[in-house]
Amino acid sequence: MPLSPRNYGQTLLAFMLVLALVLVGLDSFFFLREQHKHDLEQDEKARHDLELIGAFVVEPMLQQEFSKVEQFLLQWGRSTQDVMGIHAFFPQGLTLAEFTRDLPTDNVLRVSTPIYFEGQHLLTLEIVKDRSLSSAPLQRFKRDLLIFSLTVTVFIGTVLWFLLRFMAIRPLEREIIRRQQVEEELHQAQVLLEDRVEERTRELTGAVEDLHREVVERTRVEHELAAEKERLMVTLRSIGDGVISTDIEGRVTLLNKAAERLTGWEQHEAMGRPVEEVFRLIDGETRCPMETPVTRVLGTGHITMLASQALLIARNGMERDVADSAAPIRNEQSEMVGAVLVFRDETEKNRMTEDILKVKKLESVGVMAGGIAHDFNNILAAILGNIDLAIRQTSDEEGARPLLESAKKASLRAKKLTGQLLTFAKGGEPVKHLAAIGEVIRDSAEFVLRGSNVRGDFHLADDLWPVSMDSGQISQVVQNIILNAAQAMPDGGVVDISCRNVHQENLAEDSVNYVRIVIRDNGGGIPANLLDSIFDPYFTTKEEGHGLGLAVTHSIVAKHGGRISVESKEGLGTTFTIHLPASPGERLAEEPVVKPEKVEGQARILVMDDDEMIRSITQNVLDHLGYTVVLAADGQEALRLYRENREAGTPIDLAIMDLTIPGGMGGKETIRELLVLDPEAKVIVSSGYSNDPVMANYREYGFAAMLSKPFDVRELSTEIDRVLAG
Repeated sequence: MPLSPRNYGQTLLAFMLVLALVLVGLDSFFFLREQHKHDLEQDEKARHDLELIGAFVVEPMLQQEFSKVEQFLLQWGRSTQDVMGIHAFFPQGLTLAEFTRDLPTDNVLRVSTPIYFEGQHLLTLEIVKDRSLSSAPLQRFKRDLLIFSLTVTVFIGTVLWFLLRFMAIRPLEREIIRRQQVEEELHQAQVLLEDRVEERTRELTGAVEDLHREVVERTRVEHELAAEKERLMVTLRSIGDGVISTDIEGRVTLLNKAAERLTGWEQHEAMGRPVEEVFRLIDGETRCPMETPVTRVLGTGHITMLASQALLIARNGMERDVADSAAPIRNEQSEMVGAVLVFRDETEKNRMTEDILKVKKLESVGVMAGGIAHDFNNILAAILGNIDLAIRQTSDEEGARPLLESAKKASLRAKKLTGQLLTFAKGGEPVKHLAAIGEVIRDSAEFVLRGSNVRGDFHLADDLWPVSMDSGQISQVVQNIILNAAQAMPDGGVVDISCRNVHQENLAEDSVNYVRIVIRDNGGGIPANLLDSIFDPYFTTKEEGHGLGLAVTHSIVAKHGGRISVESKEGLGTTFTIHLPASPGERLAEEPVVKPEKVEGQARILVMDDDEMIRSITQNVLDHLGYTVVLAADGQEALRLYRENREAGTPIDLAIMDLTIPGGMGGKETIRELLVLDPEAKVIVSSGYSNDPVMANYREYGFAAMLSKPFDVRELSTEIDRVLAG
């Protein structure tokens, strides 16, 4: 469609507005430049006027005729119309003269200048002028410039209108008409294409919907498979048994957490490696490499179990007893595509089994040792009692007394040996009594080192405090440590043994006085990684050791209220330090001297023991001491005799009861019924099991005293006198 006159006018108006804006900009530029020039001229003229005024007032100023200066300034100001004010100031700032004229304008020019004469500052002049009176030429320039701009704008606009109308707009109209025709044709083609696209879109939409349904279904299945796989992986990595799966070529495809821990391989490291490299097996007896169950499964296609003596060698060289089985992995067509190996660590289980067997063996040995010690103590009781009686009934002139004394000492040494045997067999409570620790240490060490190539170097303080202890058990502690020290020096050496008092202020964490025993050797030492385990039961570094020596030692020291520690460095020897509670305020009781004279009619004593030999020797000793003796073989007979004597008016003053009666009522059971019969009954408990808890805590069970078999005449007499006197 051709352009209308209105369109032409709008186009021309647009051009004219642009041109007008350009001309206005140019007018502003020229006007501002002319205004600046005019201001400079006005400023220069004002300064020139000030210089003329200064030239006229120099002479009056020099002559100090200030009134002439003031009169001249007033005449100058009145004669000049554009002057609004003239001011003269002394150099000190005081006003000399001034002229002012009120004019209604804010457009003023203010200029000041100092007046000098031969370098002397005479005064400062300031003039104020009205710019508006001198701006008439500037306003005419501005009007002429505006008229010129409007004329140019109209002229150029008219020329442009004709140029656009005849040279540009008509060709443009023809081009527009042509393009409109082309657009119409394109529109018709577009409509046709849209119809075809719409038809094709409907077809594609149906295909896309079908594809979407297929994708949704496949996504659901993939999510289910992923969830199932995740559950399977979580399960595999959470179970305690190790699981390794391989492909058909025996290369690792999966390891769970337990398998990583047991083999030492991370899954990403083991992936793709041969299973023999990750799961290395050797025969525990022959130390030869073994074939992995996976290899047999891939070769036979059947489930395979591992031999019981197999050892798994981890990546870091650690060996573990393992039990495992391997099975084939088959696909939907029952084709074998790999194998799975499931195994577990049997090391701890096997060790516990071995420990249980050791415990059972040791229990058997302990029962046997305890029985032997008990029976041996009964025999020793008869031997020691008869020897003691023989000593008391033999005169010094006959020459047999020294031989009997030697036999008595040998019997007492045998008594100590059975005490140690009972400690090993039962580890019973210590039967404590106040004793000299120095003698126990020296006797025990010399006994162990006798006949060896190791010498003991003793440093025992002379003022050692007494210790309340079971001498037999403490002797066993010293012997165990000395024996280990001697075995650590097969080529001979010296064991340094020292003991001294430790005051409580030297041990801030305790409030008890101690004696400190230090045993030091110069053997090969103990590795640092084994120091924390040496007191564990069954821990030993010796091929023939049973691992109980130091465990029993630790137990004995602890039951005495003490503590034991060890320091060792490989190649520099080992030092054991033992602290035992001491009694610095007490003194060792001197052994009482029992006179051999018989004292008849002292008391009636009931002796209960299942061993006829013990009853006989005890009766002989008591007869020798002047007591009346009543014998019983078990608890029932003892209760009957106690009751009969009481009813007959000849009550039992004291009873000596064997703690254990095989197949019958022993002392522990008998005293309960006896105290019901007679709450004031006085009973001494006797046993060949010196480490029995009843012997250590006899008062808790109602006994007045205790005697460990074998006992001599002095021990028996002393206890009887003490109980009867109490």
